[in-house]
Amino acid sequence: MLLPVKAYAFCPLCAVATGFFLGIFRWLGVDDTIIGLWIGAFIFSVAVLFANFLIRKKIKIPFQLFFVTLSFYLAMIAILLFTNSINPLNQYNSVFGINKIIFGMILGTLILLTVPKLNEFIKKQNEEKVFFSHQKVAVAVGLLLIVSLAFYFLIK
Repeated sequence: MLLPVKAYAFCPLCAVATGFFLGIFRWLGVDDTIIGLWIGAFIFSVAVLFANFLIRKKIKIPFQLFFVTLSFYLAMIAILLFTNSINPLNQYNSVFGINKIIFGMILGTLILLTVPKLNEFIKKQNEEKVFFSHQKVAVAVGLLLIVSLAFYFLIK
């Protein structure tokens, strides 16, 4: 009990919590684009964690992160279709012809893809050092919050 143990960042509880909060946010009236934004960021971050886990277990395939991410997205979309959370035929719940949740998921992923570059830019401003611990996570969450607020005010 006194020895440190290795902690893993992924747990099934996170997936259940995501589904739970999807229902809560819908009940509260949060727009589907904002919900999708956070779901997309969550899926991508879990996909990166899982791809890194596979690499640590010496399982490596070409384009591993792409295929892991794609399979996670397809699984989430299948779940959302199965639970009737998204309806691809509903043209009134879409942005640029794409369902709002799926549009948000794509945007959330694109935001997380920009975080490493933005974090490196911020570090260059401070002689290649971070300003504070967990800066990369704060940059990611900050960007997601900014985009969420932008959508909140654009949709109102």
